[in-house]
Amino acid sequence: MTLSTIGSDQRSVLHRLAGRVTGNFINGRWTPSNSPEIITVLDPSTGREIGTVPASSTADVDAAVAAARAAQPGWAALTPAARSKFLLDIATMTEELLAEISIVEAVDAGKPITAVRDEELPGVIDAMRFFAGAARTLPAPSSGDYLAGVSSIMRREPIGVAAGITPWNYPLLQAVAKVFPALATGNTYVLKPAETTPYSTAWLAEIVARVLPDGVFNVVFGTGAVAGDALARHPKVDVVSFTGSIDTGRKVGISAADGVKKAIMELGGNSPVIVFGDADLESALDAIATGGLYNTGQECMSASRVIVHACLLDTFVDGLKERCSREKLGDVLDPTTTVGPMNSAQQRDRVLAKITGRSTGARVVSGGGSCEGDGFFFPPTIVVGVADDEELVQEEIFGPVFTVQTFETEEQAIALANGTRYGLASSLFTSNVGTATRVQNALNFGTVWVNNHLVFAADLPVSGFGASGIGTENAEAGLLEYTRLKHVMVDNR
Repeated sequence: MTLSTIGSDQRSVLHRLAGRVTGNFINGRWTPSNSPEIITVLDPSTGREIGTVPASSTADVDAAVAAARAAQPGWAALTPAARSKFLLDIATMTEELLAEISIVEAVDAGKPITAVRDEELPGVIDAMRFFAGAARTLPAPSSGDYLAGVSSIMRREPIGVAAGITPWNYPLLQAVAKVFPALATGNTYVLKPAETTPYSTAWLAEIVARVLPDGVFNVVFGTGAVAGDALARHPKVDVVSFTGSIDTGRKVGISAADGVKKAIMELGGNSPVIVFGDADLESALDAIATGGLYNTGQECMSASRVIVHACLLDTFVDGLKERCSREKLGDVLDPTTTVGPMNSAQQRDRVLAKITGRSTGARVVSGGGSCEGDGFFFPPTIVVGVADDEELVQEEIFGPVFTVQTFETEEQAIALANGTRYGLASSLFTSNVGTATRVQNALNFGTVWVNNHLVFAADLPVSGFGASGIGTENAEAGLLEYTRLKHVMVDNR
């Protein structure tokens, strides 16, 4: 695959933004970093440099947290209606600048522009508006006279200063999922984006600077080992939210626990997809292909681990191969591209290593090798005959790869599906309502889709079971994660 000249004018939008990032975003302005170290950010479609951001020090984190701490009392004192209006203004500005932020997110993260512009960002803007509105209707237990002569009042209050560490696969979406419920409920925020995808967060910071009071939202760039760890450990941070791998999440959780602070963690997944013999196969194949290849499979809820009834194996694999063959790999700004590059060379090589390290009984029937030339491309890949105990099944792949296993009985399908440490998402395809009811109840996952996959809305919660996480994002439950419940007792005697 050769270096593309597609979108050179469009790419200038991102390069201009990168040129404006002269440090960290602290107290409403770009502030030079205390660290001389930098991180070079590459365009996944071309392998070329986009720009640099600081590899921030603990002193940078201290400055950002101090700004958030100073701004928090005034922000919390605003009425829910006032905070809601601020957040709605950001949503309106984002919608007005949709074309611009679509380019930034597509190029930086390596996502096809059509998917970002037409699917992902409308959902992001909707989430902004959802949290802005939900802040005005916070639920709490009923106040009342539970003891004679004493009235109890229940209050939902902000926790204080929140910190977030976002992943590279959904930079802006995850920023909004963390920042907006926290701000809506009266917290202030310090956000550290992933090293490889900082620019949509930088774009959001510049939009916020036009709307919010200084210090309410701050951004610190840098590595997880330094800036991320400093945020998780910081004594003036009251709650930390992390999305990423289990191993890193464990470190964040330990750091947060040392400070006796709340940690919200959405970690990895390797979603099982059960296809029963009575499923509408064409519909199932469409949903699975889309759910497995969206964002080049770099999705913790990707439809990557297919468990199909033995009677359907050959027909299913043929149908999935045919759908994979329709996909076009290419530059993300080419409107005909349907599958973009991997986010980095490192991530591409990780996926390739998982494929080449498969057991001798596992067969690659489509794809399987990285592409030649510029950019970090990897083709849609199907692996059949994987053993249940091998890495391709037991660990998150995070690439455009489908593994296919077979089952004979419902009990066997459930056992295979539940047979990993992950519990983030799953799906099943059947035309039998009884099968759907039994199996959805038996699956140990925070989200279970029936006859679809990878369907979201801001109103609906995302929670991980098992090693896939602690706490909830999105919906009312995600809003409440950033509040504390205070009980006030008033003596009436």
